[in-house]
Amino acid sequence: MIRLLATMIVAAAAPPQVTRLSPPFDGIWGVLQGFASAETHVGYAAFALDFVPAQPKGTRAPPSGAPLTAFACYGRPVLAPADGTVVRANGDARDWPAYQKGSDPGNYVIIQHAPGEYSEFRHLAADSVKLGTGARVRRGDVIGRCGNSGNAGMPHLHIGFLSAIDPIQTRPMRLSGYERVGPDAAWHPGDGFPGKGDILRPLARDH
Repeated sequence: MIRLLATMIVAAAAPPQVTRLSPPFDGIWGVLQGFASAETHVGYAAFALDFVPAQPKGTRAPPSGAPLTAFACYGRPVLAPADGTVVRANGDARDWPAYQKGSDPGNYVIIQHAPGEYSEFRHLAADSVKLGTGARVRRGDVIGRCGNSGNAGMPHLHIGFLSAIDPIQTRPMRLSGYERVGPDAAWHPGDGFPGKGDILRPLARDH
């Protein structure tokens, strides 16, 4: 709660977010790591989110040596959260074995939505990024698939919100058009700032 309040305060002080960002996936997903989590989401990645598909309670992570396809996230489509233009992309990197981190940048896509507003997607699967610089995308278009490239460690979807790309600068991010599971196990409107452990699903998309 303290981190959420701090994030909301920082977001309120930042320039107003013009772009309405939808969750970049279909189905029910959980937040593996949230804003300013004090894990790896500090500094450059302070306002990033890590997602994995939600699974039944008690589900164990695949063991070391398991194929990447054993992870619920691997190969799932990653969707553009809003209309925009691809300004950077890489699709030539390999997927690393589970629980092994690469030192390469991995596969990624960065989309510009408005001046000073970019969304960034990391750890995308090998051979899944078909978009190049200058490609136009619409909300809900598939831009790649969840993978284990770069320094992921295990398959998950990393999304960040940037104010600049040269050099890269992150900024607070608000998501729209989703519901989250509350303490009563019912679905409630999202507040825009998903936190670690939250379970959420997108509402119907519009374009």
